[in-house]
Amino acid sequence: MRIPLIIHESDSVPGRVNLFAGRFARRVAVSFAEAAQFFPKDKTAWMGHPIRQDVIYPAVRSEAQEYLKLDEKLPIIWVLGGSQGAQIINDVVIDTLPELVKNYQIIHQVGPKNLKDTQTRILGVLSDESSRGRFKPFGFMNGLDLKMAAGAADLIISRAGSTIFEIAAWGVPSIIVPITESNGDHQRKNAFAYARAGACTVIEESNFKPNILLFEIQKILNNPAKMADMKSSAKAFAKSDAAEKIAEEIIDIALEHED
Repeated sequence: MRIPLIIHESDSVPGRVNLFAGRFARRVAVSFAEAAQFFPKDKTAWMGHPIRQDVIYPAVRSEAQEYLKLDEKLPIIWVLGGSQGAQIINDVVIDTLPELVKNYQIIHQVGPKNLKDTQTRILGVLSDESSRGRFKPFGFMNGLDLKMAAGAADLIISRAGSTIFEIAAWGVPSIIVPITESNGDHQRKNAFAYARAGACTVIEESNFKPNILLFEIQKILNNPAKMADMKSSAKAFAKSDAAEKIAEEIIDIALEHED
């Protein structure tokens, strides 16, 4: 039957299976431009990573600020630890809060299992109601919450999973904290690939401490030129039409095969 093979490589450095299969594939689509070097040039294209349509376009900033009950005068940091919450990110951000809330507002997705504990910890970390009002914890964020936070955020702190591609589509500067022991070290490799594109700063877990986090936040948010560069780099990295392009390629090859 010789059914045609089409591969989508989502990491900056391919795993062994895709490297092997790439030799036989009719077409190879890559999420990271630099991954193309590992596959045959004549059948490889940088198409990006498919992004959920319900979150791809951020809300208008003023609407987002009203929805999230945010002060329009203060910069907004959005912390994304994934749906389960990333404990090291949660802990370091909460430890840094007394300094952060002096100048910033924080939206923090802590994970459903961590919400009650976070709310309790905040009572001890932030001494007054005014300070606590600048911290907005979420257990889980639905599609609407994500669109609103994306429209409001000046800076995002996140892991290095597929969320990188959503952050890029939103055009928001970011600090990426890759999982140290991810499969094949892919999170770390992907984080630094995104940093080389100029869209983020990477803090490795071993260096992820309150003083370093605060320093990197200030270095970005206190520098309008740097923020503008990171925004434009993120948008240049993004391929918002990735799903459509990949689907078109699959259909074209399928129709050719029928002939």
